[in-house]
Parts: sequence; structure tokens; C-alpha cells
Amino acid sequence: MPLKLKLRNAPLLWMVALLLGLSGCATPIKKGPDFSYYLENPSPYRLVEVMSGRSNEERLHILTEALTASEIPYELDPFTIDGKNGTNAFADLGPIDAPTLIIVAHYDRVMGSAGANDNASCVASVISAYEMLRAAGPLKNINVRFLFPDKEEVGLIGTQGYIKNHGVENVLGVASFEMCGIGDAFGIWDLRDNLESSKIVKAIQQAGKDLGVHNETHGPVPRYSSDHHRFYLTGIPAVGVTVLPEADGQTLRDYIANPNAFRWIRTANRPTIFQTYHSPQDLPSTIDPKALDMTAHIIVETAKIFDQLSDEK
Repeated sequence: MPLKLKLRNAPLLWMVALLLGLSGCATPIKKGPDFSYYLENPSPYRLVEVMSGRSNEERLHILTEALTASEIPYELDPFTIDGKNGTNAFADLGPIDAPTLIIVAHYDRVMGSAGANDNASCVASVISAYEMLRAAGPLKNINVRFLFPDKEEVGLIGTQGYIKNHGVENVLGVASFEMCGIGDAFGIWDLRDNLESSKIVKAIQQAGKDLGVHNETHGPVPRYSSDHHRFYLTGIPAVGVTVLPEADGQTLRDYIANPNAFRWIRTANRPTIFQTYHSPQDLPSTIDPKALDMTAHIIVETAKIFDQLSDEK
């Protein structure tokens, strides 16, 4: 999840605190174990461990190794945007010419962060969801494309490259999963225009209801964004989904409403998911395996419900 800074509007003390925080980028980031560790007992949590602290090139390699280990066919999708090169990956489940639901989880991390919750957690959950959905049998009406973009953290240019390469014809909806490893609830965010009544939002909300998982919605989030926004700009119904502790709901709303408030200088006052955000402390030790499993089930149920809604006239 890239941070869109507006420093000229921030109080002086907040700017000082931010600069002090950014100085932590020089802290050495410990790399996760070798991929053989994951293969010993494959699980979403172990994949988070392996991806943690790795360079983005290494994270892409680990992603493809995990897809191969799960016998998931995938494509690598190089792109160039404004002179910047990158490589996305995606895997389809269903006929590729069918109307498509895109589930997104970027694999890159920011410099200075281990990148466990942002965003190895969602990569691991999405791969698990693919396996579960495949085992459940084919969907009737849609293809589900599991998209793993590069360079989300530098202006969402991975999804910009994807849209440049593939367009959005036949795309019915997009859900971008961000920070999936901490919490027992989830938020559907960046709802604009009439997205509240869109099939994608209805499907995610119903998935939460069916699974007994608390969820809430939120409108545009000015300081933060994610890959869904590139699709939204083309007219596709697209939203972000983030996991959080249910108890943090109001604190998170307060933080989003006024992220420059003096109270947030103290890390412990921030919402739990933002206490380690873009920092060396974004480590596997903060990740709850139950949250990863919950996210995978949410994705599976969302796909099933979206498939049903797509059959409605």
C-alpha cells in the first residue's frame, strides 16, 4: 500500500517524527529462510516467512516457486511504464474468455520494510484461496484471475502496466487485498460513486456474513491507495480489502480521517496494522496464521457469490 505524503500540510512535529521513522530504512532487514523451508510443510504462514525481507526480485521468484509447487499454471507479464520496468504474474481459474473477477495481491515491498503484512500476507492468502477454490470445482459463469502485481509501492505502476498489456474488456470487478495478516475482521475501502451497490462489494460483504466475519465499509482514503484504483479509473467496479482487529475499527477511522494528528507520533496509539506499516518491524512474528486462513476463505466465498450474482439477469 503506497503512502501518498502531503508534508506541506503536516504539523512540524509530525514531519520530524516521520523523518525519524524514515531513518529506520537504514536498519538491515533480515531475510527469510530458504524456499526449502516452505516445501517442508507448505502453509501460508511459512510463505510469509520465506518472502519476508527478500528483494522484490527474490519475492517474484519465491512467488513463482510457490505457484509451481501448488501446480498452479501462471504467466509472467513484463511491462514498461515511463521508463520503469517490472514483471507482474497472474493465474487463471476458469475459461479465460469468460467474464472475469480479478483478485489482486501485490508482491513488492518498500525499502526498509520486511514486507510481511504488506504484502506477503495477502500473496500467501491468495495462493491458498486458489487451491481451495480449485478443489471446490469450477465456477459456472466467471473466470477468476489471481493477479500479483509488481511495483504497487511506487505509484501502482504494476497494475498500470497490466492494464496497458491486457485492457479491461470482460473484467466485471476487482478486489485488491492489502495487509491480510493481522486481525479478525476486514474493511472494504475506497468506495466511491455507487460502488456500495456493486456486485463486487455485495459479494465481499455477503462472504463476510456467511463466514461470520465482522466487516465494514469506508469511502475514499486520501493518503493511501492500492492496485484496485487503477482499475477504478477505467470504470471497473474496484475496491480495496484490508484485514484488521475488530476492536481497532474506530481507531482506524480516526487515523485515516486525520493521519497528521499529534497523537499518532506515539506508535502504540496507532491502529495495530499501522504500528509496523512500512517499517523494519513488519515481520512474520506479527502475523496471525488464523488471519491468513480467514482471508483465503473470504476470497473463496467472494468468488462463489460473485459467480452467482453474475448469473442474475
